[in-house]
Amino acid sequence: MKIQTLLPLFFAPFVLNAQTKNIATDNRLITELDKMVQKEAMAYMQNPARVGISIGIIKDGKSYFYNYGTTEIRKSDLPTSKSLYEIASISKTFTGTLLAHALIDGKIKIDDDIRKYINGNYPNLEFEKHPVTIGNLTNHSSGLPQFLPDQSETFKKPMDSVAMALANFYKNYSKKKFDEDLHQAKIDFVPGTQYRYSNVGTQIAGDILENVYHKSYGELLSEYITKPLKMNQTIVGTNSAQLLTCYNDKGKVMPRNFTTIFAPAGGILSTTGDLVKYMQYHLNESDKYVNVSHTPLVKADEDGDAIGLYWRVHTYKDGTKTVYHTGGTFGFSSILQIYPSQNMGVVILSNESDGESQGKLYNIAENILRNSSKK
Repeated sequence: MKIQTLLPLFFAPFVLNAQTKNIATDNRLITELDKMVQKEAMAYMQNPARVGISIGIIKDGKSYFYNYGTTEIRKSDLPTSKSLYEIASISKTFTGTLLAHALIDGKIKIDDDIRKYINGNYPNLEFEKHPVTIGNLTNHSSGLPQFLPDQSETFKKPMDSVAMALANFYKNYSKKKFDEDLHQAKIDFVPGTQYRYSNVGTQIAGDILENVYHKSYGELLSEYITKPLKMNQTIVGTNSAQLLTCYNDKGKVMPRNFTTIFAPAGGILSTTGDLVKYMQYHLNESDKYVNVSHTPLVKADEDGDAIGLYWRVHTYKDGTKTVYHTGGTFGFSSILQIYPSQNMGVVILSNESDGESQGKLYNIAENILRNSSKK
């Protein structure tokens, strides 16, 4: 499969052998699931760059939580199921869930030209008279760039400085400036014919939701998702004092995730305790909103990969499927993956990010899910 790119029962250091890194954990090592998680998490945490991870699992309606490492370098505080992490692009699945509500409520149609729902005149948001549709936004086929304004030159800088440069740039970046920059965006292929990952497209999806409901994105998030599911620690914002310190692979503290303008695309903060509730909800594909958000607009490719309303959907050769999304900022990495046929989901949140972390967290979730299916 291709990867397109939160109260410990007790605190006890666990040592694999003399050659391995000592890692604190609250894993009791009693059940087969405990042992499976231990094997996967310890292998991941042996990398000297790793700081802490929190793992949440929902299986047949029962929740399990495991934590490893520390909340902060040179400290011994173990993270918990209440530790607050940036979940980065997993935020897009919340936007997809809200779009499912808008579709079923008759507020929008999936094939609508997005200009029907955004303020201003945007003749540039089409290619050869083919407009960008809401569906194009959700499966990253709009042709819109990853960031506005274009940040390709910024990403040519040494990686250590990119995060700081972007954080400084977007610190005072306003919605008004985003709208101005959107007028300069160029679509260079027929929307719906090519894949191009776009945070901008998801930001626009958030704007559309606000415009059709006449409520802020944060209000919609609360009304339709976090309040009904009692996800009391899941919030939009960058200034929460509870947010963990985050690091790159060199142990350098990284800046927080820019500004609330990015909320629909990657600005939600959450915990494993809350995200287990979110996974439990999304395991119920008989729920009309869940079903719509998981349904791809186009047929899966030859590898079995497709995209619903931002959710990644992979169908295995045996016909079963997994629904997931990864997330990564310059200091946080994450994976949230559900396996409907097994009534199971896994979320892993980390306060360290590097070039391999998202993929390796995905592998941990995949191994836990697939191995559990064999039990």
